[in-house]
Amino acid sequence: MSTEPFGAFDRRALLAGLALAPLALPLGRAATASPARRPHILWRQGWDIKNIGDVAHVPGAISLLRRYVPEASITLWASQDLVFRGETARLAGFADGAIDAGRLSRAIDPDLEIVTGLCDARGRGDNPALDAAIARADMMVEGTGAGLVGAQLEGYRRRTGGPIGFFGVTVDPMNFANLTPGSADVDALRDAAFIFTRDTLSLKVLTNQDPDGPDGTMRDLPSTAIDETINRVATGVDFSDKRPSFVPDTAFAFRSRDEASARAFMARHGLEPGRFACFVPRHRWTPTGRPTPKGDSREAYDAAFQPQDLAKMRIALTDYVTRTGNRAALVPETIHGLALLKEMRDQLPPAILDRTAVMDGFWLPDMAASLFGHAQVVVSMENHSPIIAATAGTPFVMLHQPEDTIKSQMFSDIGLDDWYVHDIGAVTGADISRIMMRIVRDQGPARARLARVMQRVADRQRAGMETVRRALSAGMRR
Repeated sequence: MSTEPFGAFDRRALLAGLALAPLALPLGRAATASPARRPHILWRQGWDIKNIGDVAHVPGAISLLRRYVPEASITLWASQDLVFRGETARLAGFADGAIDAGRLSRAIDPDLEIVTGLCDARGRGDNPALDAAIARADMMVEGTGAGLVGAQLEGYRRRTGGPIGFFGVTVDPMNFANLTPGSADVDALRDAAFIFTRDTLSLKVLTNQDPDGPDGTMRDLPSTAIDETINRVATGVDFSDKRPSFVPDTAFAFRSRDEASARAFMARHGLEPGRFACFVPRHRWTPTGRPTPKGDSREAYDAAFQPQDLAKMRIALTDYVTRTGNRAALVPETIHGLALLKEMRDQLPPAILDRTAVMDGFWLPDMAASLFGHAQVVVSMENHSPIIAATAGTPFVMLHQPEDTIKSQMFSDIGLDDWYVHDIGAVTGADISRIMMRIVRDQGPARARLARVMQRVADRQRAGMETVRRALSAGMRR
């Protein structure tokens, strides 16, 4: 795919998606249709507080809604409690109940209501707050995430008759989606007023194409006892008539910052602005205890690949410290990543470890954005640390593992393919270091290029939000 931001394929997809706009009412109808009542959007997101990317999705979405659909009131239907409690708080290193990830969104919209729970097939919520939010909403939208909540969308639609839509989702037949004809996910896609995916491989999935070729992205290695074959195939369902289009992940609109916490971490570890790099490792499969989609042990799978993945990142980190004389920081994207930081720390040569800061607890994305904003570059195996870095104007190197969802394609889609390693298994640590050092040497051009790309991202998100607003206006007619 072209490394030019938003190539010809994307432009056609955008135009196709926006071609639906004339079918809806003009902008502003929602504000005038019922002077006594503000239109109400039920926004489904807030998937997992153990991941700063999932946390950042939501305030990014709320920022976009407040800017482009200012007349609407918003209820966030979160997948879980956004307060760190119990075992989650313990793993994060937070006091029980002391940290609320929802504060980042409430800072943008003080009137934001947050509800949790599930609805049944008729759209009845399992608690009064959710039930009331469903009843009064004029539209329900599923925001950025790695899967679909078709049953919840369909329940809302059956109860209210209001429009439903998808904004910046990944549709991956291997993860978090049931694309069997007749499933709730398929029904919700069929009934959607709009479908925006955050990557163009998801567009291929939705138009019944093979997203990763006949051989997939990874073949089995007979030398191991696990099945590494990863091959996503055409699903047999085609949503071409829905004209799905591309809109970047809502975390690209994340604007919150925690300079005080970032500066305190920098002072504690001798990190000077513009003179350090951040490194973010990842498991091949998050160690949840559940088996992989092929039935293998996640722990066994990770044990087969983790040493070589971490070794490649360790080479890049060592090269950075040695060649620049600067410091490095090992930081997590998920709670589970904290264990990887310790593993990498224990394997660094003493001279490099002396110049490497290792985060010993979890954080929220506002602190991450501030820290990344002071770094020269962020090198990450996780997807959202590069996005958060980009919002702060800092270039990145994204190292994709084939087991991850197809969402990483978005880095090519926005025009940064040469900062995106499509398969960490196909490169060496030296290869990663070369990409990283090119960015470090050419900081001015790299940052200017990133700024241009981020403007294109903002333009695309604005266009997507205009479609959301039109669909809301149409929903107000009921």
